[in-house]
Amino acid sequence: MKATALGHIITDYVNSKGVTVSPKKLQKLVYYIEAWHLVHFDSELIDENFEAWVHGPVVPELYQDLKKFGYNDIQVINDELDSSEERIEKVAKENNLTEDQIELIYSVLNKYGTLSSFELEMLTHSEQPWIEARKGFPPHERCTNIIPKDRMKEFYSAQLIA
Repeated sequence: MKATALGHIITDYVNSKGVTVSPKKLQKLVYYIEAWHLVHFDSELIDENFEAWVHGPVVPELYQDLKKFGYNDIQVINDELDSSEERIEKVAKENNLTEDQIELIYSVLNKYGTLSSFELEMLTHSEQPWIEARKGFPPHERCTNIIPKDRMKEFYSAQLIA
């Protein structure tokens, strides 16, 4: 599935809980969902890779889709007949997501979704996959190194044991 499709699920779900989502926060939530999907399903959920940008992991294609929002929260524009549950169900069906995958997405969002974009940024900055991908880059220098998904799986799998 594309990160943008996952972004629709995330935004609808988090908004339904009364919490807002900025583009930076959405990037981090996509990252954590992908990481935990790798751990629990031993497969990728999204097609794209993450790059180790200054403010944490970023899917460049998703960044391009969302840059119009800047630092503002993402506004969900929807048909008034569609509920967030109906929109999530539609995206899930279009992307052949199983109930177990949806449950994992919700579980990750329940854990990380109430954190601010800054808290999520600081969390990713404290974890090895992002740190390793930025090796040799000063804190505020642009970096487009890919965060390897196998390294994400290895790191987050070890967190279950710790």
